[in-house]
Amino acid sequence: MIGRIKTQTSEASQFVVDWMEHRTGIVTMLEHFLYEPVPKRGAWLYTLGSAVLFTITLQFLTGILLLFYYAPTTDDAWNSVEYIMTDAYFGQLIRGIHYWSANFLMAFIGLHMGQVFFSGGYKAPRELNWIVGVILLLLVVGLSFTGYLLRWDQDGFWASVVGMKIGSYSPFVGGYVIHFLLGGDAVGPATLSRFFALHVWLLPATIAPLIGAHLYLLRR
Repeated sequence: MIGRIKTQTSEASQFVVDWMEHRTGIVTMLEHFLYEPVPKRGAWLYTLGSAVLFTITLQFLTGILLLFYYAPTTDDAWNSVEYIMTDAYFGQLIRGIHYWSANFLMAFIGLHMGQVFFSGGYKAPRELNWIVGVILLLLVVGLSFTGYLLRWDQDGFWASVVGMKIGSYSPFVGGYVIHFLLGGDAVGPATLSRFFALHVWLLPATIAPLIGAHLYLLRR
């Protein structure tokens, strides 16, 4: 009985896959983008890019779930985080995955870029893909920085103050950019609102197509 159910489930799944492939070619496309032969020696080094893609996908998914409970105001931000951690179903688990995958993401990106650099993967004709990767690194750092303030606790507040102070010394436009991000002369409600917009909307909306471009340039 169990064997027959497994067989029927497998056949149904294969039917759906074949149906989608015949009409969209999605299976062939995914195989082209996600599968590539690698050397046997040091093959695990070539999984770092996939690790980056996996962790940033975790970031997006858990971030969307956290949005259902997070309140981006100075009066409610910390209370909403506390609610997520203590009362929301699986809230502590989801926020924990979001937090730790962010840390692993930075580590994986560093290792991935190091592997590409030392293997010469940044050289022609791959230099454009390297540039896209560097831009993605900067955007992910921006995600990390803007997300740190959203907790609206002492650590996040003062880390943002220090980061803004350092950024204000950037030549030419540093002061103007920091003043815009602050929304005034000091970290306050406008800062939280703008960091939230960057963290949840602008940066992810920029990162997603760049990831697509990165994969395209890698597989072309």
